[in-house]
Amino acid sequence: MTRLRTAWAAALLALLMACGAGASDAPRACTMIGSSAGIAVSVEPPLAREANAVWTSVCWDGSCVETLSALVPGQAAVDQGCDGAGPDSSCSAVMTPDGTMQGFVGVAALPLKEVEVTTVVQRRDGTELRRDVARVTPEPTYPNGKDCEPGGNQVRLTLP
Repeated sequence: MTRLRTAWAAALLALLMACGAGASDAPRACTMIGSSAGIAVSVEPPLAREANAVWTSVCWDGSCVETLSALVPGQAAVDQGCDGAGPDSSCSAVMTPDGTMQGFVGVAALPLKEVEVTTVVQRRDGTELRRDVARVTPEPTYPNGKDCEPGGNQVRLTLP
């Protein structure tokens, strides 16, 4: 009789575990990955040909943060296709230069409200190539998805 009770208890436990394994409201695991707060700058052609660095001044509530950041050649992913359509198929892409220059300016305390950003794109010799002023509102990033805590606040500026 004890074996029968044990078998029924084990079967009931297995059934409960199986039912719970597929529950869609199970808590989602959030990793410790983060994202930096700041401003991503993209300098487009033809301006990008001479661009080497970007100086920024980000201002809000009467204070400003000034930073100089190097620019690096931008790249875009080019789809190389897939070797099939099944779940074990593999797909690939290659990165190729896209003619832009890219940079990221870290601003640790970047708020979630409108800020004024002055950008000065510089040539290799440090002379000013272009100056822009924009009013933008940073947004939070979610490196682990919207169900997890946000990362750093960011904004993206494109200089044509």
